[in-house]
This record gives sequence, structure tokens and C-alpha cells, in this order.
Amino acid sequence: MKRCIAFCLALGAAISLTACGGGDTEGGLLCEASGIRPDTVLLSVDGRDVSAQRYLYWLAYACDYIADYYDSGEGIQWGDTVSGQSLEDYAKDQALQNAALYATVETWAEDYGCTLTDEDRTAMDREWAARAAQYGGEEAYLAVLARMGLDRAEAEAISGDYYLYEHLYDLYCTEGSELAPAEHDLETFAQEQGYLTVDHIWLSTAAADPADAEAVAACRARAEEAFSKLNGSADPAHDFAVLAATYSDETDRDQHPSGYTFTVGDGTLPAACEEAAQALEEGQFSGVVEADDGFYLILRKHVDLEAVAPDYFDALLQAAADSADISTTRTYADLDVSRFYDELIAARAELDASGGEVA
Repeated sequence: MKRCIAFCLALGAAISLTACGGGDTEGGLLCEASGIRPDTVLLSVDGRDVSAQRYLYWLAYACDYIADYYDSGEGIQWGDTVSGQSLEDYAKDQALQNAALYATVETWAEDYGCTLTDEDRTAMDREWAARAAQYGGEEAYLAVLARMGLDRAEAEAISGDYYLYEHLYDLYCTEGSELAPAEHDLETFAQEQGYLTVDHIWLSTAAADPADAEAVAACRARAEEAFSKLNGSADPAHDFAVLAATYSDETDRDQHPSGYTFTVGDGTLPAACEEAAQALEEGQFSGVVEADDGFYLILRKHVDLEAVAPDYFDALLQAAADSADISTTRTYADLDVSRFYDELIAARAELDASGGEVA
């Protein structure tokens, strides 16, 4: 999972933090495109109402994604399928999932007494200043936000959810708190998801010409030399780190003092290293493993539960959002995605033509 929820929330914060000085049009472009008032309730998540303004923000985000990846130049074919759904149903479902996730964050924050602090608001102000400077001033950046249909209140609400998420995670990391996980729950999650923790010594051939057999052979010889020393060690677990400091070309080892914790296929290590790690018992080390970018020695370690903990928190939050009681309104059911997006594109074009002034 690799903190995908945190990324989603941070994305919302990065987009919307800076809207704290925006104009307050009646729902902005999103509601103009849909014909739905911004305060209209489109759905509820465990009893928490989700407004049209919030849901349409996520719907526009999903439609923009589809336009980037599924429009071949002849317009979006909304009847085409992805993951077994039409693109129209896919867009509505993705927006629904994001809306449910944010609503769950807000509900959890209420349940566990997490609120925005003065420090949070100060951080939001700093982010506003930085973004405004990045875009050449407040007016220019507000024009960018206006194309997203964000008004001040909704932008601040989306941004605030990111900070609520961080407070919930801090509570989760506090031993003895209501959200703190039991160690056996973490262990069970790590086992079910197939987490592995390894240390490795990497001798890189990335800079060598693949056709330079002599350079590749020299790299292999150094790897075999390191393995020979490790194989003759009375304390391989200790000496592995010592040998890594001497032989490894890894430049960020100090950022991974407990090793590398990953799930198979997540890209942390080459496939050959993943396969070697799976074949080892805890405390065992591999022979020389050849990969596209060089040669590796792998030491299998006990799974680092501290590294797994953030993913477990996200899994708990996502599970709560997935299992939430969601009810939708007739207005939601009648929402025509293709028409909404066509109208949104037209409204954006009109906004651009007016120099960013919202009508």
C-alpha cells in the first residue's frame, strides 16, 4: 500500500491549501457544469452528508484522469470499460470512494477528538504563501484553483482533512491510545500481506557498459569476495552491516537502519532479489544474486513492524471507508457524467478566455 491514502490526502491538501483567499462564487465551475446547487446533499457516509461541491470536486478529478489516459484524441468514449465498468461508472465510483474516504477521516476525527490546531492553520498559511509565490502571486494561483471549481470554504475543508488525518495517525502511534494497534494485529497484517524485511549489499553495474564484460566480471568478483567473507563470519548478522559499509554502492543506507521492508512486486528490490529473499529463513543470507543493475547479497531479517505500522493504519482507515453505510440521493443517480464533464470543459474554456474572472 505504501501510504497511498496519505498521498491521496496530501494531494488534496496541495491543491487546495492555497484557496484561503479565493472568490466565493455560487458553487464555482463544478456546480455551474452540473446544474446542482453546491450545498445539495448527494450522498451520506455513515450518516455524514457529502455535498455536491465536495463530490463534484472528486468527480472532476476522476474525469480529468480519464481524459489524460483514455482520450485518444477523438473524445472520451464513456461507454468503454475499465476494470469491468464503463468509464462513466468508473468515474462516479472513484469520486464516491474518495468522498467516502474523506468523510471517514472527518468522522474518525470527531470520534477520537482530533481537531485543527493553531499550528495547523499557521502551516496552511505558509503553504498558501509558498504556492502563491510559485504561481507568480495570489491572483494567478487563484485562477488555477478557479478552474477546479474550488471556493474558499471547500478548499479549506479539504486541506483541513489532511491535517486531521495526520492527527489521527499521531494518535495511532501513541502507545496506549484508543487507536494504537496491538502488536499481534500488526504481525497478522504483515503476514497476511506478505511483508519482508531484508538488508542487502549491492554492487552496481549501472554505470558500466553492458558490453564491457571485464567491468561486469570485476563487479561480480567483488560480490563473490564479500560473500566469501560473510560465509566465513562467526556473526553474519553483525558482519553483514560491516561488509555493506565497505562493499555496497547503496547511497541511502543511513535512511534504512533496520533494512528494507516491502511486499513482493512493489518495486523496492529487483525481482531476482525478491525471489532470493522469499527462499530464505530469518537470519539467513543469500549467495550472489544477479540483477539487471548489478549483484546483490540478501540478508533476511525479522519483519520490521514499525515500517509496517503506517500501512496498517491506512488499511484500517480504508477498510472503514469501504465498509461504511453509504446512501445516495436521486440527484446523484441522475447525474450524467459525460454531460457534466463536457459542460465543465466549456466552462473552463470560458474562464480562460475571460482571463480567469469567474462570472
